[in-house]
Amino acid sequence: MKKLLIMMVACMALLSGCTESTIVKPTSETVVGDPNFETQENVEIDWTQVSTDAEDMFKDTSTYEYGRDFHFYMEPNKKQIMLIWVVADDLPDDQIGTYAEDLIKGFNDIVHTQDFSIEMSGEDSYGGLWKQYALSYSIVPESDQDNEDAWFISGSYEAGADFKLPDTKELISKVKEKEAAGEYDTTEAEEETENAE
Repeated sequence: MKKLLIMMVACMALLSGCTESTIVKPTSETVVGDPNFETQENVEIDWTQVSTDAEDMFKDTSTYEYGRDFHFYMEPNKKQIMLIWVVADDLPDDQIGTYAEDLIKGFNDIVHTQDFSIEMSGEDSYGGLWKQYALSYSIVPESDQDNEDAWFISGSYEAGADFKLPDTKELISKVKEKEAAGEYDTTEAEEETENAE
């Protein structure tokens, strides 16, 4: 009994030594500081990261139901950017303009996260990236990616150009009016294209 009691006391003494607080102290300290949101000069933009972030954004069907794929091409020496957003074939006509605007503004805002000197997009602005880079953009139906004539909308603007995307709703209504009046026959245009080939 005495041996058992001595053994229990010894175990308690050993175990109580294990509760010293230095065991749970971290070996490195976290430095608390404020992030620097000041505009820096000569920021090197990681275009691979921009492309990855943009692809994640434009292929996210929970945000963009019709988004299918995204392609980004760049000529760094010429400061030219090409954005191609592949969407479902059944993208409603009334959403073409919204998708085009979201493509241009969204890409600008992704770049802004790396370089705060680039102005964010706003209600009346496509953002500051397009003051420095020329832009080519396209909203492309998934099944007609190789047929530029079938693309929903595309356009190009020089760097620094004060551009405004066309009002797609107005264009679509004019085409529908002409189709209804018999002035615009899409089958004739398709036949002419086939005959030319």
